[in-house]
Amino acid sequence: MKIKSRALALVAMAAAITTAGCNSFLTCDKCTSNPNQPTDATADQLFIGAQVSLMAQWETYPLNLLPTWVDQIAGVNRQWVNYANYASGTDNLTSDATFNSIYGPGGLVDIRRAEEKANAAGNAKEVGQLKVIEALLLGTAADLFGDVPYDSAGTAEPAYDTQASVYAHVQATLDTAIADLGGAGAGGAVDFFFASDFDKWIATAHTLKARYYMHTAENADLSYDNTKLASVLSEAALGIQDPSGDFNTQHTESNLEANLFYEFLIGARAGDVEPSQLHITLLQQLNDNVLLNSLYTSPFLGSAPGISAGSSVSSFKVNATTQMIIVGAYENILLSAEAHYRLGATGPAAIELQAEHVAYGEPGTVPIMGGTNGLLVTILDEKFARGFLNPEVYFDYLRTCVPNIQLPAGISNSFTGVPARFNYGFTEEITNTKTPTDPIANANWPKHPTGPAGLPCYGQKDRVGS
Repeated sequence: MKIKSRALALVAMAAAITTAGCNSFLTCDKCTSNPNQPTDATADQLFIGAQVSLMAQWETYPLNLLPTWVDQIAGVNRQWVNYANYASGTDNLTSDATFNSIYGPGGLVDIRRAEEKANAAGNAKEVGQLKVIEALLLGTAADLFGDVPYDSAGTAEPAYDTQASVYAHVQATLDTAIADLGGAGAGGAVDFFFASDFDKWIATAHTLKARYYMHTAENADLSYDNTKLASVLSEAALGIQDPSGDFNTQHTESNLEANLFYEFLIGARAGDVEPSQLHITLLQQLNDNVLLNSLYTSPFLGSAPGISAGSSVSSFKVNATTQMIIVGAYENILLSAEAHYRLGATGPAAIELQAEHVAYGEPGTVPIMGGTNGLLVTILDEKFARGFLNPEVYFDYLRTCVPNIQLPAGISNSFTGVPARFNYGFTEEITNTKTPTDPIANANWPKHPTGPAGLPCYGQKDRVGS
């Protein structure tokens, strides 16, 4: 009976298959889908990926080249000697990972998918969170590369928008983000940055607006646009006022969740970079001793680009759970101080400089540098000192020549200045026929013959091209 039943069952199955037709054989969803390889994701899942991707980019290579190029950290071993001396790191292979991360998975392509899904679900707050990340990524892309795809990004061969139009688009995106963050919905289910505190997201958006107004405030003749400086002040007034609102990377001691710069320091690349003597000296001069002791071991001895200080050099105190500031109160307050100074309001500028110092728990006051534009130089030096491993230290150097670094002793003869931009990524160049030829520098970063203190700008004055 069992044999007969099986025979009947097989006959029935065969009949069913024949009736269904050959095209349906093993094409059901459960027959062909792999649960470990999903073909779609929810807005929440994409939002998680965008957050993690952003944190990873800001803590690791190749964005770590930017503070290396302006001597905030010192490359002293293996290829990091060449990075510090500009002998490598200015090619399209180095920048490939950054370009792809901005536009690929975890970047703009996934952010736009998530925005569509969140919009369809009526979750305006999550759309706003995603737009803040989008604006940060694309504003940074314009800073790094100049002209980049934005409107047509994600198409087969996207066109390149001008750097100026990308900045304008970023400002508009931040405006809509602020409106969305005050709208309907519960936001992303997992918010690593602010745990669904939307006021902090809004403040971050305003600080980013202040950042990009300042990035575009300098004219080709090195004067400043007062209207944009006024916009910096109005946005900073609504931006991050306190370190508790800093937009930081988030970590645990668990595997794959640790600070990536820490992983770099203890992993296979241990010894490649060391503390910079310039950064240590500035922290001491600015009376930023709390930050100094949180970053470095005593005695405080750093290295020069490409040249180790030897066995007595300080060690980094960065650990697995150290948070890195992506957008912070220090930046917001000091942007306002810089704008006030450039508009002639030196009193408010000095007050804001000291307020930033106090906000981060530093006792005492910031000593003001002497000489020409001493207060301005101090404001910019403080921003450089506080913004540890933040790409902004590089962009600020390009637009201000502060700190006025000397070219490295081992610099290649082919370099006449600090590299002024990243090249377009290799993958983009071989797949998109519309990729422009790499210029020497971005139009937005004209070179400075002198710094604000009146001295020659050693890293820019002899740079080939504009």
